[in-house]
Amino acid sequence: MMNEIFLLVGGEATRLQPLSTGIPKALLTIRGEKIIDKIITQFSQFSDFKFNLICSEKHRQHWNDYEASSSNNINLLFEQKKLDTAGYIIENIQTMPNKFLCMNGDLLLDVDLENFIDSARSCTNSLIGSFEVENPSRYGVLKVNEKMEVEAFIEKPEDDRFGNKISLGLYLLFKKDIMSILPSLDVPCSFERDVFPRLSTNQLLNTYTVKGNMIDVGTREAFIEAHLDGGKENWISPNNTKINQDSIINNSVILDGCKIGENVVIENSIISNNSTIESGSIIKNKIVRTN
Repeated sequence: MMNEIFLLVGGEATRLQPLSTGIPKALLTIRGEKIIDKIITQFSQFSDFKFNLICSEKHRQHWNDYEASSSNNINLLFEQKKLDTAGYIIENIQTMPNKFLCMNGDLLLDVDLENFIDSARSCTNSLIGSFEVENPSRYGVLKVNEKMEVEAFIEKPEDDRFGNKISLGLYLLFKKDIMSILPSLDVPCSFERDVFPRLSTNQLLNTYTVKGNMIDVGTREAFIEAHLDGGKENWISPNNTKINQDSIINNSVILDGCKIGENVVIENSIISNNSTIESGSIIKNKIVRTN
């Protein structure tokens, strides 16, 4: 039975500072909804999952507050130090379920998730979700055979001779598969550099290719893009935000409680919660937090 998901939510979104300063990336909001809530809602459509959140100790208070306000089936797990993407699971594999899902907990998925979950339920090997890109030279590519077994990981190939499948950041893991390679692993430990290549070498890793895409909102451009779904020019929070009618805002995100003065120009920018932008300001290609 597969009814547990482990979400890796220790990331800090350093490229979104000062918006993200001191805040876990998964607790940032997209169109007024926390990223972690978007993920939980998406998975909850298909099964009654238990969500295990692998958090950083430095964010303990944020996550305790989140758990207290959430009605979902959540279990908080804390890393006392950085263990890389797979370290916590490798250190605690003895206590893990026999079969479980694992996902980077700060991604937005626009994919046929139900089909992936169905494939995971019937799979006998560990499984890495993948999707196809037009230009694989920018990514690490999964080389697969006709049985959809992952044979190798090719880092930024020059062309598409190895295919065009890249990791989705969503996995099905068998405890027995991890146990079989455990003697060769050290912590800190990476899924991408350590765990998956060893599973692949032992013919214990398949892939399921989803239709769709994923968005990592860790950059200013991607954060804005995620808000402008549907071709809108801006996203302006309806929560206590005041903008002078003479101001010009283009391709930008204005979050809760902001006050924008007269004759302000804002382009390709993010204005963080409760910020005040003085009259006459010109803000282009920036993330601003004045509170």
